[in-house]
Amino acid sequence: MKKYTTLYFDLDNTILDFTATEYKAIKQLLIMHSLPVSDEIISKYSAINQSWWERFEKGEIEKSQIFAGRFETFLQFYNLDGDAQKMSQDYFELLAAGHDVIDGAEDVLRYVKEKGYTVCITTNGVSRTQYRRIDECGLKHYFDYVFVSEDAGHQKPEREYFEYAMAGSPEKDKTKILVIGDSQSSDILGGIKFNVDTCWFNPKGKTGTYKATYEIADIMQICNIL
Repeated sequence: MKKYTTLYFDLDNTILDFTATEYKAIKQLLIMHSLPVSDEIISKYSAINQSWWERFEKGEIEKSQIFAGRFETFLQFYNLDGDAQKMSQDYFELLAAGHDVIDGAEDVLRYVKEKGYTVCITTNGVSRTQYRRIDECGLKHYFDYVFVSEDAGHQKPEREYFEYAMAGSPEKDKTKILVIGDSQSSDILGGIKFNVDTCWFNPKGKTGTYKATYEIADIMQICNIL
């Protein structure tokens, strides 16, 4: 079994349950803005949001375009009146207050810390939002380093983002680094571009575009690798 020293854990939907947090935040936001609320509507927003972030990861748009743009697209899709800019501002506050944890994630973090691994959080997102969620989720003491794309000036899957993370943490031998995350387009592709091993957390059994070194359906399975 290959010996790693340093783990690059994705944050959202790997350690923290972003799906649950997003659902609660969007539901509250729609109520605040007197807009219709249903599971179908919330799911549609989530899909729109994901499409905007994927365009950003591909370099098609600037990150600043995402925040109000996703709400403009959402309002247009349902032919609703609303202030996309104000919705974006309110959403950030609601999202930052959410920090649901993936089942088993804390057990995994406890295990890897006891084993002596260096734990790095590698996350795309807005620094203010991500740091608040990390501060309030109750898991911060497990993290040795936190690298947010906004601070890096680059985002996963860009090679420069991972260079930023490696420069800011002790391990410089790529053979001793393992990227762990749920996203094919940012975590797995990013790890491949950076020439480090990857572990795809794939609880829904999706078909992947990129071949990860390992694939797990339950976050606890990472303990079998390490």
